[in-house]
Amino acid sequence: MGLRSLFSIAAALLVLSGAVAPTAAQDANIQPAFSDSILRTLGYPEIQIEVSPEGVTAPSTLSAWFYLVTLSATDGNVAYLDFMQPPAGLDTATATELALAAARDDLAQEGWVYAGGSNTFEPGVPVSFVIQFAPGEYQIAASIYAPEQGSEETMRLLPLTVTSPVADGGTPGPVGSPSPTGTPRAAAPDAGVTLEMTDDLRYIVGPDPVPAGPQVWEITNTGTHGAHHAVIWRVPDGVTAEAIVADFSVLMSGTPAAGPPLMAQFTGVAYVALQSGGQTTWAEFDLQPGTYAVICYIIDPVTERPHVLDGMVTVFTVA
Repeated sequence: MGLRSLFSIAAALLVLSGAVAPTAAQDANIQPAFSDSILRTLGYPEIQIEVSPEGVTAPSTLSAWFYLVTLSATDGNVAYLDFMQPPAGLDTATATELALAAARDDLAQEGWVYAGGSNTFEPGVPVSFVIQFAPGEYQIAASIYAPEQGSEETMRLLPLTVTSPVADGGTPGPVGSPSPTGTPRAAAPDAGVTLEMTDDLRYIVGPDPVPAGPQVWEITNTGTHGAHHAVIWRVPDGVTAEAIVADFSVLMSGTPAAGPPLMAQFTGVAYVALQSGGQTTWAEFDLQPGTYAVICYIIDPVTERPHVLDGMVTVFTVA
């Protein structure tokens, strides 16, 4: 299940449990916590990527650098973005199909490198994050879909060449010295919160508790064997990771539950797109005090099981 599927299912569960009327289910189950009040003060050059039914507006070349990426969708739609590096030899049609499977269906592909990205939550509301590009060849994987359940998602791949500053006529230089683009050389954002994804299918969130209000999150996949994303939910106080795994196991089994699913009480607040091992992105979330869970729904290409079934869930507190 991709991000859109998760929210559609959660909204449907709210209706079935009698919590809200059908027309209010989607809004009741999504309260985005994306922010950029800190990120925009850090001085990174900005990349604006706009996705429309007609195509994608994005750069085709960049210097290796830290960038503030802003993703938006037109015409009341929602957009997904990840910077991907497919294995050599794939034709465009196949690569596009596999990129869509990763974005929409959480089917991580063996041999692909996912540098990271995001997903807009609300039509007309952009999201921003920071990424550091290493020199190389990338594909800007950007998709668009209407928020209505059952709408078709269209994926497009655009090539992106990232060159080294030396190749562009610049020199590495210290932080603060001029870059090839004329902007001061940047350091990594100073993060107030860290989110680590590990090889043993864990999220490590710190500090404990996470400070409330706008915070820059440093999201790093420190593993080497798999790609992960991070779907962050507001959950009822007292909910445990074990209870979430058990609830999702019941949903996946198709066995009728004795009562409303636990997931019907979750509210989606934030999202970080697929990242392979060794990749880092920085996002800003404005979380209110309470209990939250970060969950990985990625389908492992080896086990063919969602990572959540193998325990990739962490519950944390914001205070």
